[in-house]
Amino acid sequence: MLSAFVLASVCLAYTHLVSATGYRTVGSSGVAAQMVFIPPYTDTVVFIDNYHENRGGPGYDIAKGKHSATPYLYAGTKLSVFGTEYNLTSNTIRPLQPKSNTFCSAGAFFPNGTLLNLAGAEAGTVLQGFDKLRTYSAGPCNGPCEQDWNEVGKLQVYRWYASAMTMVDGSILAVGGSNYGGLVLNEASINVPTYEIIHRNGQQGKKPVRLPILEFTAAQNLVPGKSYNLYPILHGLPNAGVEDHIFTIAGNQTVIWDYSNDVLIRSLPDTPLAPRCFPSSATSVLLPLSYPDYKPKVLVCGGSSGDMPAPKALDDCWTINPQDESPIWEEDDKLPNGPQVMSDGILLPNGQVLFINGAGKGSGGGLQADNPVLTPAIYDPTAAAGKRFTSMPATAIPRLYHSVAVLLPSGEVLVAGSNPTVGYSATGKVNSGWPYFHNHGHTCALQQQQNKESSYPTEYRVETFSPPYLSSISSHGRPLIISLPASIFYGRTFLIEARLERGARIRSNVQINLIAPGFHTHGQAMGQKMVKMGFKAIANSYGFKVYAPRDASVIAPGVYLMFVVQDGVPSVGKWVSIA
Repeated sequence: MLSAFVLASVCLAYTHLVSATGYRTVGSSGVAAQMVFIPPYTDTVVFIDNYHENRGGPGYDIAKGKHSATPYLYAGTKLSVFGTEYNLTSNTIRPLQPKSNTFCSAGAFFPNGTLLNLAGAEAGTVLQGFDKLRTYSAGPCNGPCEQDWNEVGKLQVYRWYASAMTMVDGSILAVGGSNYGGLVLNEASINVPTYEIIHRNGQQGKKPVRLPILEFTAAQNLVPGKSYNLYPILHGLPNAGVEDHIFTIAGNQTVIWDYSNDVLIRSLPDTPLAPRCFPSSATSVLLPLSYPDYKPKVLVCGGSSGDMPAPKALDDCWTINPQDESPIWEEDDKLPNGPQVMSDGILLPNGQVLFINGAGKGSGGGLQADNPVLTPAIYDPTAAAGKRFTSMPATAIPRLYHSVAVLLPSGEVLVAGSNPTVGYSATGKVNSGWPYFHNHGHTCALQQQQNKESSYPTEYRVETFSPPYLSSISSHGRPLIISLPASIFYGRTFLIEARLERGARIRSNVQINLIAPGFHTHGQAMGQKMVKMGFKAIANSYGFKVYAPRDASVIAPGVYLMFVVQDGVPSVGKWVSIA
């Protein structure tokens, strides 16, 4: 385990970052970044793609976004690279080599920071990935990180477009999906209406358990409230029994389900107006949980309607307090840039939410959207109604299907990907059968929503987005964590020391927040969570006595980023484990 000194050194390169609000293009992802996560205790992120040709390696022109003249191959082979590690300090990439197809897979972290990537799709030059389990180790690395993917076992059933999250005992939950790749809409004959558990030792748990809200019949294939159930939305809720009470959306159905004991806790009202899971692809965020009561509130924005063959992107936002006596969905401020589908919702260190990426027309899925949303927006849950969203400076790079974003320890947000054609494309044009799709051997009820004249090539440029707090740092500098324990423990207090960079004490409008950055794909932020911890400043010192989260239902055992925030400006995040 890292010492506090080593923890400080991992993030030292970011400490004095001051940036104008907006985007910077910083490098190439090498592959089409349809998934992303941060291995704890490293200065890297990992990109995952599905198996296809890529041209974002050597020879790629970052300034112009011009593809390399030759495919990006594993050394000494004719195999295309479909995973990379991106170094945040040098903005360089290192190829990673999964043994099975990672297409539209899922991810969650074991308590030691190891990422479990589960499921995938059909075989090709690589093995089929539908039932595969792969791990990627956390740091720290002795010298340059050289870890790669390890194939460690199998799921009990095939899954594609499943969701994953860490459970209160540190096991990992896999929920839903389809057992067949290459589709736009799920169908009853290939639906996987179950969940299963992978234990911390990598062993399979109990046999798959049926989840009623994932079930539908062949007669309901074209009922979006039922069949729009891929990548189900999951948020773990605090509870007195310290069990896996998980807020779950599938289609438009919403429940709190106890995945520890396989029972329904309560049914909640359906999501308003439309389904919200893929291919509706709404953005859902569990807003920060605050000491001492950790009352949960879920925000859902955008997505698309269930209209066939032409779904309409939505601009609405709704919140629900799922543990209220009589919970209801309440309408919130509308998205300021109009309709958005496939957008990423990123929890920022100050408790606000960044909405970034996505489209203003269509739905989730390949060639299923157009009108890129180039302007991010920040949502402030503490602001008055009608004033919660603020638009940010725009990018020039479209981020459509298979784009991602993730919070960095620096407080910036990394942005990558966009590959509407799913496989490599130099032009990003619609396919020859436009506007029709094929779905599981027949014509799909949905039609392509990308305009016939539009062009969205496979995108390899990596950007960082700098939120406003990095351009409003005072003359005293941003907060700086100078010591903290390597590990903290549920329900106990611990001490940290933090000051402003130029030596002043931190005293006004302070937050000490713990963030799980999560695993990001298809607008889903699996496992993303923030806890605002209680604390007391220690007089005449830089010290703070901090109250760790109450128990594992507040935040699962794992390795997370801790930020100290003053007047909305965060420190660099530092990794800390909780158990």
